[in-house]
Amino acid sequence: MSNEVVVKVRGVTKRFGDRVIFENISLDVHKSEVVAIIGPSGVGKSTFIRCINHLHSFDEGTIDVQGFRLVGGQSPSKAELQALHNSVGMVFQTFNLFPHLTVLDNIVLAPMQVKKQARQQAIDRAMHLLAMVGLQNRANTFPKRLSGGEQQRVAICRALAMEPEIMLFDEPTSMLDPELVGDVLEFIQRLARTGMTMVLVTHEMMFAKEVADTVVVMADHGIAEMGPAREVLESPRTERARSFLRRVLNPVGSPREPNLVANGGDDR
Repeated sequence: MSNEVVVKVRGVTKRFGDRVIFENISLDVHKSEVVAIIGPSGVGKSTFIRCINHLHSFDEGTIDVQGFRLVGGQSPSKAELQALHNSVGMVFQTFNLFPHLTVLDNIVLAPMQVKKQARQQAIDRAMHLLAMVGLQNRANTFPKRLSGGEQQRVAICRALAMEPEIMLFDEPTSMLDPELVGDVLEFIQRLARTGMTMVLVTHEMMFAKEVADTVVVMADHGIAEMGPAREVLESPRTERARSFLRRVLNPVGSPREPNLVANGGDDR
């Protein structure tokens, strides 16, 4: 992780009508840093990371991404938005693959149409990415014939095919059967080791502890706690963070304090 800040969030507030989703959020994401966002359901975690690449607008504050500035209440131009999306990749809870296209065509479509890459160049990059996730033999398969874990790995390859500087993950394992979660998390962990800057919303507490540099706990319309992953997850300073982690790790109401050395959890 370097000292270079590639995402700078200052005073960001998001409302839906009269309802405040979150307010006055500020944080920095450094180059090659992995930031995990955790917290109770319904606090705006997914909405927040979608604000980073303007899939959701926001009402107040600023977000600077790779030198590009988003301002609350203002809409970027189409060209500016395209430039932002080229720099920031996104992987969703649902895989969003085009069902009528093969795995390979799902991956090469955006590089060819948006970046104007030659088809063979896009294919070479796609096959390299598929090899990284062990799916090179599925290139000509249609999505419906893939497992959920395979579809999510293809979705990650599709985002990486655009060669983004930053990757956003919105609970990438929440729609997967438990036995399929490991393959997806393993690849994200490998991606982290390459130095990719990542912000991910997750309910996988052990994964956050092992992979993230920084953990952000969102609750009560804002950030309840933020700091080094192991410190936040093993010894949270604030009562709100302790309460959330206690509930996640001890759903039957045990009074034990959170200790993630041997436990994982789910925030849903």
